[in-house]
Amino acid sequence: MRKAFLLSITAMSFNAVLAGCTTVTPDGLTRYEKNISVASGERTRLGVAFLINPDCSMRTVPEVRIREAPKHGKVESVRELAFPNGKGEYKKCNGTKVPATVGYYTSDEGFVGKDRVVVRTSYKNGVVDEGVLNITVVE
Repeated sequence: MRKAFLLSITAMSFNAVLAGCTTVTPDGLTRYEKNISVASGERTRLGVAFLINPDCSMRTVPEVRIREAPKHGKVESVRELAFPNGKGEYKKCNGTKVPATVGYYTSDEGFVGKDRVVVRTSYKNGVVDEGVLNITVVE
């Protein structure tokens, strides 16, 4: 079984990926870090968290918690149908909408500059990981 993390970059409205890395925190969590760009004041889809079976059926909807809220905007974590961004044997599922947790970011009106969000995702199967989104807000 594989999992997919809250950063379905291919589904985002903006060409947002500038760089990314994966590390392990001292407490053993896998930590993903992504740099993204968004337009000021616009609600932007950050990504999708899902857990599916190899037959593309939903296994469970992951729980996403905001560990560090942005200083110059807001983040929403909502449950809705979304296309997964599966890899390997799960790539065949990318055309099938599944229940997921979807993250959205909206900067404060008129804000331009850097912001940051940290989320922790529990896949309800014993796997928990952390995502750091370094956000560049442009006009």
